[in-house]
Amino acid sequence: MLAITTPEETSRKFSVDTTGIEFHEELSFDEWNIIGSKIVPMAKTIGFVVGDWINYGESRYGEKYAEALRETKMTLETLKQFSYVARNIEKCRRLHVLDWSHHQAVAKVKDPDEQSRWLSIAENDRMSVRRLRKSISAGRPLNAEEIKEDPADRGYVTYLALLNRIRRWWARETQKAPVEEWDEDRREGLKKDFKLILDIYEAL
Repeated sequence: MLAITTPEETSRKFSVDTTGIEFHEELSFDEWNIIGSKIVPMAKTIGFVVGDWINYGESRYGEKYAEALRETKMTLETLKQFSYVARNIEKCRRLHVLDWSHHQAVAKVKDPDEQSRWLSIAENDRMSVRRLRKSISAGRPLNAEEIKEDPADRGYVTYLALLNRIRRWWARETQKAPVEEWDEDRREGLKKDFKLILDIYEAL
């Protein structure tokens, strides 16, 4: 059982184990928010925690990935990344307000003081990981407009991606209950919503 410290009254309403959270009673918004405030920092630090653990095992016992693979069931590539980032960024330079991925972007910078500078810039400018990576490559902080103007980095959503999302949604919903079991209001509401797709099809 994993422990998340919350007020006693809230703690009775949920339990956490290695497969997720189970809620035993209804939560108020404030209670739900408190749990989130405890979970998010844990999620943001897991890469460093596992990485430091692997690196200690290597220095103390000569063990590295074999034991970590057995214990964590994570992929070798994930463990290598955790180890690499934890090894290259000293604990005193890590910023809890930034995600592990921000530190991963900075880990390739060799000079520790330069690492701290980039992490500080990322915090102060509220940089995305993508913007931070590109700024490091450029050797200077890039603004959001400069990132948008990079023709090699312009993402777009194709109609196939949208259709696949609808197909996955449809599969989930029909697995929960066959269409024959849906009430009339739900079926009519979906027909109305999906008429737009039919209109597009008929216009082709």
